[in-house]
Formats: sequence, structure tokens, C-alpha cells
Amino acid sequence: MSTPEELSDPLHESAPAVKNCLFQFFDLPSELRSKILSYLLCTDTRTIDLDPTNHRTSTARLNLFLVSKRFGYEAYHVFYAGHTFRIFQTHGRFLGKRTEPLIARLPTYYRHALTSLELRLGPGWSDPPKPWYVSDRLGLEDCSSVRTLRVFVEVDPSSPIFKGFRLNRHFFTDFSGALLQGVMERLPVLDTVEFDAYPSVDRDGALMTRLLEATKKAGMRIAWGSQREWGDSLADKLEKARLKARKAKDL
Repeated sequence: MSTPEELSDPLHESAPAVKNCLFQFFDLPSELRSKILSYLLCTDTRTIDLDPTNHRTSTARLNLFLVSKRFGYEAYHVFYAGHTFRIFQTHGRFLGKRTEPLIARLPTYYRHALTSLELRLGPGWSDPPKPWYVSDRLGLEDCSSVRTLRVFVEVDPSSPIFKGFRLNRHFFTDFSGALLQGVMERLPVLDTVEFDAYPSVDRDGALMTRLLEATKKAGMRIAWGSQREWGDSLADKLEKARLKARKAKDL
């Protein structure tokens, strides 16, 4: 039996009963809901393309669209805005002329949600894949939220090392320039083109020169990707090298 002192001690007071209740997700502020959905839906690989592994990496996430109409509406906006979608497929299994690019397969309302696209140049440099052409079927005019186009260059066949293997020195340069120009013309609110490349690609080579000229002519802002760090000044590069060396020394 409790003593009078124990009865007056708050540490001995019984805890109030907790009612069982469901957590109301939509009672959260929209910013928190979007953050939670981004953890659930956004993959480590932020660029999405036609790929045989999509059913393993994306299907479980896309099933969240089916929770409810309202949940699906918020989920698809987070998913499609949180990834970069590749305009033309690069996997060998999907390069047949009857295989439509991924963005051509998306419903219009999903294309409205996209914010970033990627144009990858290099695959098929001697014989570009048949689906690689700009037309109404891509639905680029529907991409009303895409302000950034990322261009990644894998190879520049105008380099002397490709002599004897290419059709001619200017073939892929002309093809790529026309492809980029066609994409830029159809994206209604595009304002930035970000360039990046593999180490073998020369920023001052014929291919990059052509792409940069087309971008400037279209009035787009030019940005640089993180892989090549073309936009860094010499001082920035030296500082990064110093920090990298220091980090290696600490290890």
C-alpha cells in the first residue's frame, strides 16, 4: 500500500492511458511530406533510362503511386522531379528502331513533372541508334518544368585516334550538334545546359566546340558538371588537389 509521501510524489503518478490512433500522413506540412517521399522514392542512381534492371530498382517504389489518388499525385511529382531522365536510351537491348525512348512512353502529366533531362552522346558514334532523332513523339513540348539539360559526352570521334574507324571526321560532330539543337528548340522553359564528359574528351575539341556554339546560339546559360570540373579556375583546382592530398595523408 502506498504511503502518503509516495502518493504526493509525481514520479509515482500513473501515466495517462495512450489512445490507439492512426498516424495521419496528410496532417504533416507539405514540405515534410515531400521530404519523406523523397527518401522512399529517390534512388541513389538519379539518372533513369530504359534498362533491364528497372523492374528490380523501381517497381517497388512506383507501387506507392497506388496507395490512394492523393498519395499517388504527391508521390509521382516527387519521383519524376527527383530524377534526371535520359532522352535517348543507351542500353544495347533497347536500341532497335522500333523501341521508343522512355520519355516518349510517359503520359503527358508525368512529363509535366520532369525537371531535368540528360542527353548522352557517344554510344553508336559510327552508326547512331535508329531511335535517336528528335520529333513530336518525344513529347518534349510537354516538359514544362525542365530548366536544366545535362549533356554528357563519352567520346569525341573527331580525335585523331579514331582515324580509320570513323565515317569521316565531322559526321558525329554534326549529328550531335543537330541533336542538341533540336532538343533545345522543343523544351519550352529550358535555360541551362550543363556539360560533362569522360577524361578523354577535350573541351577544346571539335565536338565540344560545336555543342558549346549551339548552346550559345540558343541563348542558354552554360554550366559545368562535377566529373571534369571544367568550370573551375586554376586556383580552385589547386585547392581541391591540396585538400585531396591532405585527406589521403590523414588516411
